[in-house]
Amino acid sequence: MTSNVDPYGSLAALFTTPASPETSHAHAAPRIGEVTTVLVGNLPVMAGLWTTQLADEVARAFGPAGLVRFERGEVTIELLRADGRQVPPAGPGAVSRWLPRGAGALRRWLVCVPADTAPAEYMDASERIVLMLGADEAAVTGGYLRLKQLCDEGIHRGRPVDRVGIVVVGASPDQADAAFRKLGEAARSFLGLEVDLVARLPRIERVESSARASYPGDECPGVGAFLGELANARSQAALRFDAGDDLPASIPIDGSVHPKSAPARPQPTVPAMNHAPAAPGPFAAAPNGHATPPAARSAPAYAALPMAELPPRLVPLLRGLRPLGIACPLAPELELALDDEHRMHIVGRSDQLARVRTVRTWATMHAELLGLAFPELKGGFEVRERILLGDARDAIVLHGTGALLDVLVVAQTPSGPVQVVVPLNDATTCG
Repeated sequence: MTSNVDPYGSLAALFTTPASPETSHAHAAPRIGEVTTVLVGNLPVMAGLWTTQLADEVARAFGPAGLVRFERGEVTIELLRADGRQVPPAGPGAVSRWLPRGAGALRRWLVCVPADTAPAEYMDASERIVLMLGADEAAVTGGYLRLKQLCDEGIHRGRPVDRVGIVVVGASPDQADAAFRKLGEAARSFLGLEVDLVARLPRIERVESSARASYPGDECPGVGAFLGELANARSQAALRFDAGDDLPASIPIDGSVHPKSAPARPQPTVPAMNHAPAAPGPFAAAPNGHATPPAARSAPAYAALPMAELPPRLVPLLRGLRPLGIACPLAPELELALDDEHRMHIVGRSDQLARVRTVRTWATMHAELLGLAFPELKGGFEVRERILLGDARDAIVLHGTGALLDVLVVAQTPSGPVQVVVPLNDATTCG
């Protein structure tokens, strides 16, 4: 940036410039990984505002996100769109102890470090590296130098860097594209490095921050150690909910498993099925408390098979809900419903969580208008995000997102197939 720019005027402009159609939230979601290392380069005004803006865009698209900033001897953790989740109180080792819980609850992570941080500190543990910069000449020049430093370190380690993401902030789409092209051409020509445009952030908008805290740097792991601990915590969280693909599609009612099938794994406790009459279990309890298999039968009486497809309307399948009778204009394919305690439920499918969150934002912004239209919603209301699954394995990636999860199965009974909705969590365990 040039020295004659008024920093206060620039800051005001970034907040007050009217949003155009090109800068609305209809643009594509940021193209990042599940864990992304963000190199914070030369940015207009305060860097923390822009990193939080990027994290909010990520959370808007993918669900709850964690922003971790290493700066000035401190580590700051902020949770975006995390539905009431909290960060740990300060204390030695607090961040490391919290990571296993945080890893299972957050869908995306952004770990931000100053662009001049030595690449050796983060290269080995980074899944994806992104450079954030402004669009002015100084920012582009400084960005190229940081990319060169990164490439040189990769060659020195024998693991060349082949691609880096770019986020351009504080500029119009045309200015951002021009800066990206200039930097990309230089990187390809002189460094042999490909760059891709992750996101444009033209202005600073309102974000939905759930929690934020800062910790002394000497009480937290360094950048490389943090990335390693986060990778381990995420791996352990995934293992806890990984059902595996080596199990048979269904197990006969007598409990037998074919020789080629994997050994049976311990079955999780399933909440009571209050949506439809429950079929009796295949095993009866013996006096000693252990289950004993029943006598062999010629054919299974009951078996639960996942449905390949869900019906067009989901609310009628969920006991205790009644349709609200309107739809959000931003996502009319989703269903709105009320429960007996006048809570609004936004109901969608396994691939619609981002759309559900869009509807939640819409409902929150129009709460007063909804209260005028529906007496049950007058004076404010609670919103529940709800996902109905056709395959319980889809719950793995949705665990800890704060959404209520149900799975629809078909139970084969002597009188024919019966649809059963099984809750997989509740308001206290959804994250």
